[in-house]
Amino acid sequence: MMSAADWLRMQEEMALVRTDRSVPVEFRRGETTLDAQECRIEAVGRGGRLQSDAAREARTVVIVFGATDLDVAVDDRFTEAGVLYRIVFISVNRDVDTQAEAVAVE
Repeated sequence: MMSAADWLRMQEEMALVRTDRSVPVEFRRGETTLDAQECRIEAVGRGGRLQSDAAREARTVVIVFGATDLDVAVDDRFTEAGVLYRIVFISVNRDVDTQAEAVAVE
């Protein structure tokens, strides 16, 4: 079993990784823009292709890494490097950090 000291050490190590290439992210939730929060955004692969009988679609997927108390919700939107993203999933486990998956929507 992990001790409180173990969890704290893991949080500190992840904070070093996150802040190495962090950017201020302003999540938009409905008509509200939240204060900027420091996050690291990493691409997952080179984009994926979703295909069905009705349509073909290419999506860029990124993972947003933030502190354990990152204020983020599914359907939040943010813009990074001129690309609009929408949060589609947030990992339930926030013991060490917050990890959210976002897809490019434009």
